[in-house]
Amino acid sequence: MLSKPSSSLTRSVIQGKLEQISAACHHLGYFNNVGVSAHYQLSSSKPGSLTSLTTRDLRHLIYTATRETVRKHRILSAIPVDEGSPETYFGGLPSIDLARTIAFHRRSQAVADGGEGEDRELDEVLQDQHNTNFKADEGELPFWRLVILHNPEDTKAFTVSFIYHHAIGDGVAGVAFHDTFRQSLNAAAIEAEVTSVITVPHRDATLPPPLEEVHPLPLNSTAAAPPTASELTEWMGSAISTPCRTHWQSLYVAPDASKAFFQACKEKGLSVTSALSSALAHAVFDVLPTTQEALTCIIPVDLRPWLQLPRGTSTAAMGTYFDAMRVRFTRAESTTDAWAGAHNVAETLRAYRNNVSPSGEPYTAVAAFQGIPDVGVVFESLRGKPRDAALEVTNIGVFPSVSSENGEADGGVWKVGKVLLSRSAVVSGAAVTISVATGGNGSMTVGFSWQDGVVESDLVKEVRERVRRFLSM
Repeated sequence: MLSKPSSSLTRSVIQGKLEQISAACHHLGYFNNVGVSAHYQLSSSKPGSLTSLTTRDLRHLIYTATRETVRKHRILSAIPVDEGSPETYFGGLPSIDLARTIAFHRRSQAVADGGEGEDRELDEVLQDQHNTNFKADEGELPFWRLVILHNPEDTKAFTVSFIYHHAIGDGVAGVAFHDTFRQSLNAAAIEAEVTSVITVPHRDATLPPPLEEVHPLPLNSTAAAPPTASELTEWMGSAISTPCRTHWQSLYVAPDASKAFFQACKEKGLSVTSALSSALAHAVFDVLPTTQEALTCIIPVDLRPWLQLPRGTSTAAMGTYFDAMRVRFTRAESTTDAWAGAHNVAETLRAYRNNVSPSGEPYTAVAAFQGIPDVGVVFESLRGKPRDAALEVTNIGVFPSVSSENGEADGGVWKVGKVLLSRSAVVSGAAVTISVATGGNGSMTVGFSWQDGVVESDLVKEVRERVRRFLSM
């Protein structure tokens, strides 16, 4: 990465600890990026002049909407500089060349927005993207890019994949990007010519504050001692190693099946994350040899509800605001059915939220990183050591049906259907990462990423098939 500021970069706010962690992992080749993909469909009730949209028109609309989105989110023009140093910071690009930042890929076949199963073309694009870091053309291009999948013969539907460095934002930040992009797309006009594909960030826009500035991150002086080693044999995949080659595959659940699953969760008093984590653990135990008796699951927690920001501001913030908790599954507890361990997950989540500091916020695990001057040294020392989790389940929830900017229902001509959260494998993280999102059409998507050599691909595919059958009940 850049060892010193480029003369074309404007130095910005020093990054917080979460941003430093993401920068260090990207620098070390431990983690490349995150992605949120959304399927956009022209509303049949308000087609207007867009029914005769040409491929050239579509390109102009996307450029226009992207320029407006960048104007509203200053972080999109910032790149981490000197990632390998504890003094890494955000440098601001003076301009962004959209012709080099947005790629258009042709679909070979149409994809039904309400269907279930697979989108192999998108999966191939995402696997390639999650194996491509942001180290090329450093100092010239932003640490994000768009990939547009579309059929030139059907310009009324296309998929936008927003691929971004984790220091720019977490999974919820990807939703915030698409929420703004949707608003901008609906406001965009078809121009005869796009005068420039260079976009300059709005001078009044500011970077989102790091977590440390909007959350007290209290340390729990009376925290319980870590659990002692268990006699149970625990599966975690192979040891931490590099290089990292990511495998990626997704699963789409039809709206009706998704609705039935959500209703079943509600009736059992469970969150979707709790039920799905249990179902995944059950599936893994079903595939593993019976000698594997336990596994640990990491569940990220969105900290936006506790930020010292106005609620509308925190919801729409493209920043990095998350913590993580852990839950342990045992084979004995998970063999009954896929729901068996869900209440244990729910109870662990409740315990996390109820373990609050005097100021009212839950104690966080990430607060401990404040005492580590150079997180890069810590991560580099992990090579060759056993990993500490089998699964990570990240659920970014339902794509908003109303604008996060004004709270009004979106009556625009472009609607968001399927939404997919994706990410590269994490060298020092869980053996298998599961990414969950629900689109504006009610369809839930479940994505699986894993590192080559850490987990056998056949194992992940068998787990995926069992989860598919469970969700299609």
